Amino acid sequence: MSYFDTQDEKVKELHKVYSEKCPDFIKEIIDYPELIRLNGVDINSGINLSGFNLYKYKYSVLDHSLGVALILNNFITNKNKLLAALFHDISVPAFSYATTYIDESNFEKGETVLTNYDVIVGSDKLFGYLFDNGINIDELCDYTDFPLGYNIRPTLCVHTLEYFLHTAYMSEMCTLEEIKAIYNDLVVVPNDDNMPELCFNDLELATKFFKISLECGEKYRSYESKMAMKFIADTLAAMVRRGVIKRKDLYTLQDKVIMDIGLNCSDKRISDRWRYLPNLRRVYTKFNKVEKKYCTKIARDLRYVDPLVKINRRYIRLSKINPDVSKKINEFLDSDTDLYMYIDYED
Repeated sequence: MSYFDTQDEKVKELHKVYSEKCPDFIKEIIDYPELIRLNGVDINSGINLSGFNLYKYKYSVLDHSLGVALILNNFITNKNKLLAALFHDISVPAFSYATTYIDESNFEKGETVLTNYDVIVGSDKLFGYLFDNGINIDELCDYTDFPLGYNIRPTLCVHTLEYFLHTAYMSEMCTLEEIKAIYNDLVVVPNDDNMPELCFNDLELATKFFKISLECGEKYRSYESKMAMKFIADTLAAMVRRGVIKRKDLYTLQDKVIMDIGLNCSDKRISDRWRYLPNLRRVYTKFNKVEKKYCTKIARDLRYVDPLVKINRRYIRLSKINPDVSKKINEFLDSDTDLYMYIDYED
């Protein structure tokens, strides 16, 4: 079945807000194997598989990638940039961000990370499509050189916008009507660096979106989020280290396939870990490392947005207008979840 035939109804509703119509050239390639694999990779790194009540919804890397392309479709007409948006996570491994916490020492020498270029060139269908349409692959492989699509936080680019909107809607922090109001208020303007950036016309909506970004940011950096990802990462590391899977499998298989391999493998320590994952319900924190406990410490990006607002024909950062916003940003940055954390689990 096609991706669009199996798409979750809430995701369909959200994407309809982004763009009334999906470009035909995206429909033409959306079911290619390298893209459809992303529909089985959770954007939230499998955290929803744990017992932590953070992300009780499914939103795939493909949902996100398509969402970014659909938003951009309202602001630009450059087909190559839209394809770059669709492909920007095409080399994301299974369990997405959790996999980045696997230490390199677990992999055999010579096992390399796959890049977007590797995946596109290695795909007969994608490579053939791009070749037949005279599209330069190099233009599609570094999405970060396109500031409207991908910008350094806390500025507001399309990539960041999609992250916060889908988290807010799928987590029921906002209704669809509230999402529409936020989305329809945005325009593209030049920022202080003379780069294109999304900007709000309405001060109240800008403030609302800022609060949403902080609430989402708290989810992303919470001890529960980090512990679930580290637990999954260490389980994947054990699977690679003990030869249950290869590094390349992380770039070619979906989350569920790898989890099923782990659940059904002969190594009881690995299968027990996957079975325990839904029982992760409480994280303890300490200033110092706790011995003889599953105790760890990891860093995560601090995600929030300090949006531009149009005031009297000028584009001003919200924090420059509202002292309370500036205060909340400082509190958010100064209160990182950087303690040691541990759970009641022993291998």
